[in-house]
Amino acid sequence: MKIVPPQTLFTDRGPQAIILLHSYTGSPNDFRSLMRGLAQADYSVYAPLFTGHGTNNPTDVLTQGSVQAWWQDTQQAIDFVQQHNKHLLAIFGLSLGSIFALKALENYPQIDLGGVFGSPMFASDMTNVRAGFFQYAQKIEQHQDLSFGQQTQQQRLIEQLLNPALNAISQTTLEVRQQLSQIKQPLFIGHGSNDEIINNVSSKLLREHVQTTVDFHLYPNAGHVITVNKARPQLEQDLLQFLSKNRSITN
Repeated sequence: MKIVPPQTLFTDRGPQAIILLHSYTGSPNDFRSLMRGLAQADYSVYAPLFTGHGTNNPTDVLTQGSVQAWWQDTQQAIDFVQQHNKHLLAIFGLSLGSIFALKALENYPQIDLGGVFGSPMFASDMTNVRAGFFQYAQKIEQHQDLSFGQQTQQQRLIEQLLNPALNAISQTTLEVRQQLSQIKQPLFIGHGSNDEIINNVSSKLLREHVQTTVDFHLYPNAGHVITVNKARPQLEQDLLQFLSKNRSITN
């Protein structure tokens, strides 16, 4: 079976645009269903592929990707929307993407709205994220034609690079957290009650620490990736309501 690699997605509809930023081991594919719902409501939607993602080698996330590269990807996404003569209504991020969505709201006050899904902004540790990355690597290995020696070498490289990469993410998270008071835009916060990667306490603490209007949703019995799991239909409804309500305020 031929595997089609993930790629940046853009749905060109109405004059108001939404940016969606994916997770550490995810891709824009995690937003496909959500994008269709947003497009049907006449929003243009742009979901960039983060540097190092979408390849058949899991180490690319560690060797090509970085917090600097992903912030640049975010800025380029904002530029892309503006170059297409769209008004950037909102930016949302899932897990890792939420860090850069919040940073964008801090640095681009012209963005009207924003939000996060499964945000690690106040996560106590990265243990489950680390375990999740190894699961991600094993899944990709199933589609790689590697010898046992090559698999071993790849695993060693991940062991060598993963902790420094996660430390860099934690440092960036801290820097963004220290600037949360800069966010004045209405904020959507969504989290699965059964999130196995990031405890939903992180999002509850985020709600308490921001100094703006918050639309908070805890989705019952839902895991980490609420854009594709059982929470998605309700998440889509909640997002559309959030956007519609605040679009009338910002216009």
